[in-house]
Amino acid sequence: MSEVYRLENPCHPGGFLRRKVFEPRNLTVMGMASVLGITRQSLSDFLNEKIGLDAEMAFRIEKAFGFNMEMMMEMQNRFDIARVRKRERTIQNELIARAKAQMAKTGPQVARGRPQTAALGRQRAIG
Repeated sequence: MSEVYRLENPCHPGGFLRRKVFEPRNLTVMGMASVLGITRQSLSDFLNEKIGLDAEMAFRIEKAFGFNMEMMMEMQNRFDIARVRKRERTIQNELIARAKAQMAKTGPQVARGRPQTAALGRQRAIG
């Protein structure tokens, strides 16, 4: 059985670039947004981890700074997955509550025009 390795707290690509590129070089957000051809607000939001990286911005950063686009997109993907995994139990409980509420509203589910309980009983008899 293969096991997937997961980082608990992967780095957001915006925070990474802020710490590794912008801060050491004293680059301004306004100046770099102009170089990248994007708005100051979108670059600021990205560097402050308020928005995620999209392919267009990753490509522009690759051409301007030499960071590999695919590596940065993978960094964003890992960050997004970790953020959802941290909420796994909350999401699971929400889905269970919604399913229970839906069942309370609609009653037994209908499968091909027949109540689900009858279909399950027939499957047991056949199997």
